[in-house]
Amino acid sequence: MAEVWKARDLRLDRTVVAKFLRIAERGAPAARRFKREARILAGIDDRRVVRVHDVDEAEIDGERYLYIITQYVEGDTLRTVLPTGEALSVARALHLATELCEALTPVHDSGLVHRDVKPGNVMVRHARCGGVARAGSTDLGGEEQLVLLDFGIARAYTAAGGLGGAGRITGTAQLMGTPGYMAPERFLLEPEGPAADVYSVGCVLFEMLTGSRPYVGDDYGELARSHCHGRVPSARAVRSELPAALEELLLLLLAKRAGDRPADAREVARALRELRAAPPRTRRPPPDPVGRLEARLDAVLAAEHTPAERARLLTEIADTARETLPADHVGGWYLMLRLARALRAASAPAAAAERLAPVAARAREVYGPSHRLTLACAVNLARYLGEAGHPMTAAGHLAETRTAVADTLPPTDPWLSEVRFDLAHWLETAGETGRAGLEYRALYEDYCRTYGPDAPETSRLYELIDRATSEE
Repeated sequence: MAEVWKARDLRLDRTVVAKFLRIAERGAPAARRFKREARILAGIDDRRVVRVHDVDEAEIDGERYLYIITQYVEGDTLRTVLPTGEALSVARALHLATELCEALTPVHDSGLVHRDVKPGNVMVRHARCGGVARAGSTDLGGEEQLVLLDFGIARAYTAAGGLGGAGRITGTAQLMGTPGYMAPERFLLEPEGPAADVYSVGCVLFEMLTGSRPYVGDDYGELARSHCHGRVPSARAVRSELPAALEELLLLLLAKRAGDRPADAREVARALRELRAAPPRTRRPPPDPVGRLEARLDAVLAAEHTPAERARLLTEIADTARETLPADHVGGWYLMLRLARALRAASAPAAAAERLAPVAARAREVYGPSHRLTLACAVNLARYLGEAGHPMTAAGHLAETRTAVADTLPPTDPWLSEVRFDLAHWLETAGETGRAGLEYRALYEDYCRTYGPDAPETSRLYELIDRATSEE
């Protein structure tokens, strides 16, 4: 694993980046990759690709190191600039995507595939003053510039579209990269060309426009299946005001077959420039169905109603959402989660459980058991079922959730802790005090580590253990 440091070039009085790799012996695969990365970067002269100043070997404290000295780029990575779960303006997303494709164009022209295009490998800087483009900042338009980083797993490709053996940086049997942005052919170990980078650009553009990657999940196999065989998602289903031409371009970029995508970054940059030059639509965008339902929900919650009247109005909104929104509309899922909470607050837990159950099942199917939306649905669904008089059913749901996420979440994860605590609570409510006591006791050490042994949360848990034990 290489170490990266911000450093000062004393001879030329400039800030640089120093990347060090400890090598056990000359000619080791990692060392060869390291040197090839330097040669690749040195051969590309473009302001959007990080520049190499030097590469050499050195001995430090008796250990041999390779090092690359590269340009220091003032700014933030695109990963930092992207607000979590939020979308950028269309104009800003198109500008940044164009910059990214223009950075990749000389790479592809040099016969190379980057193979790890993702927000974390792209720096965003303010062209006018070299400042940092912060998350959630206003649309800076043409003042923002991108610089492409990290060519550690880049490869040369042949004219026929396959990867050239002599020019590759990674070994034949290695599958390296970031699964959330990898093209299907990479998972399938098929020949890769510039179209693999084009697919990654599509993933990044989709995330900038919607606030989420096209496919999400914590499990590698699940992500591989989604990228290779899953339905290509619609950005307009999440954000209805997006231009139809932009949706069509996204579908091309995310096509499963490399041959169905634009050939390279130059072609994508051309298409993006045409989209940016297109005149704005004169007609108003269609109203957002989720926005309308959210407005109705806010109005009901703000008004004075009896619990029964509020439950009736909320049920009407939930029924409308179920009838009018697509089954996989993520915005609709969050709306239904909020509606279910409001129904429960209106003393209608059974209605809340009925509305939330299909969303919980679909979220688990699409995102996997460890996703925060899936866990939020599971915890709330169990709560509503228990309050509706079905504590053992609630406990069963939570036990299943705990088992499903045991290998992916640490015991102290806040959501997993809530799942485990609620499981014990509903077991106790159902009269299973022995099992409840075991669950409470299993939580105690984790609470001590998380909150401290004298914290109110830990003291309350100790009281519950004592109560469950005395009732056995």
